[in-house]
Amino acid sequence: MATDVTARFRYNAALPIAAFVALCGTVPLTVAGWPFAFVLLVPFAVLVWGWRAGVDVRGGRLVVRWPVGSRAIEPTDIRGFTITHQRVSAVLADDRTVWLPAVPGTRVPVLAETLGLQVAGAGPAAEADGEDADEPVEPAERSTDTVTPEADATEADATDAEATDAAASDDDSAPAAGGGARPSASTR
Repeated sequence: MATDVTARFRYNAALPIAAFVALCGTVPLTVAGWPFAFVLLVPFAVLVWGWRAGVDVRGGRLVVRWPVGSRAIEPTDIRGFTITHQRVSAVLADDRTVWLPAVPGTRVPVLAETLGLQVAGAGPAAEADGEDADEPVEPAERSTDTVTPEADATEADATDAEATDAAASDDDSAPAAGGGARPSASTR
């Protein structure tokens, strides 16, 4: 096994620890009867998964580790990365995808950088090089739901004024001072 690991992505250590505790908790079931012995397999499988599964960058190659094996992928074979439902996959040159366990979507730029790959539109490095993403977003194409702070404050003032007017018209006996507020508990 090579010792030149550049980057390592693993699940949280709490996963195998919790699986070990669950494994210890299922031992009394096996003492109760051997038909319950299969229950030991579930926490044992989670323990092995949490301990072994992950992604390494070794010697400039991407090494994907599963509980029962591993696969090394050359960076030249990687066409890109996809993130779907909080799962990161590497898209290979032949359009196959390989799931990368324990790699969160926020760490894809770090993974790409350690492999020597460029991620389109990933922060200041892409802007400094002058490279654009495949489909750059122009300011005019951004969502029209975006509200500037000045417009947001104006809308909030207008909403407060409408609420005050509505409260005053609903209850004519309410005092005018305080912007349509209800009387305090002491005057009720």
